[in-house]
Amino acid sequence: MPTVVYSSWGLLHLVAALASLILGTAVLLLAKRGALHKRFGYGYVGSMILMLTTSFAIYRQYHGFGIFHVAALLSSVTLVLGMAPVLRKKPVRSWRQLHYSFMYLSVLELYVALVAEVLVRLPGLHFWEVASISLLAVMLPGAALFNHRRKQWHVGAPGAQYSPASSG
Repeated sequence: MPTVVYSSWGLLHLVAALASLILGTAVLLLAKRGALHKRFGYGYVGSMILMLTTSFAIYRQYHGFGIFHVAALLSSVTLVLGMAPVLRKKPVRSWRQLHYSFMYLSVLELYVALVAEVLVRLPGLHFWEVASISLLAVMLPGAALFNHRRKQWHVGAPGAQYSPASSG
């Protein structure tokens, strides 16, 4: 039976990834704003920071800096771009839209990574096949769901300036 975890760093990374998946999904499914959203959201951000940080201690697959490390860097940028507007409350008219959009993308990236991590362990698949399948399997339905859900997220939001015609 193949081993899933090879080190303490790998175990910590796995636990943080599972926490991120659970909390990120919960934040997307629950009502926006309020104490529960905030708690789960900060839990998601904390577990993502731990997961992204520990990813740089894992080198078994590529024996050095690899494509998953590049993905971790991109995920870090998405996470920062998602949290900066909520912490600054700027730009005043669109910080919620920026926050929702980047945090949603952050969770989608997490699911892309999960699918890629599973697929990369299957024999016979090459990198570009893994990348293509992962992106298509997650991003296409994810984009459709985002387009559907964003209208709900903005209905009744205080100070929301959401207009479907201008959200292109």
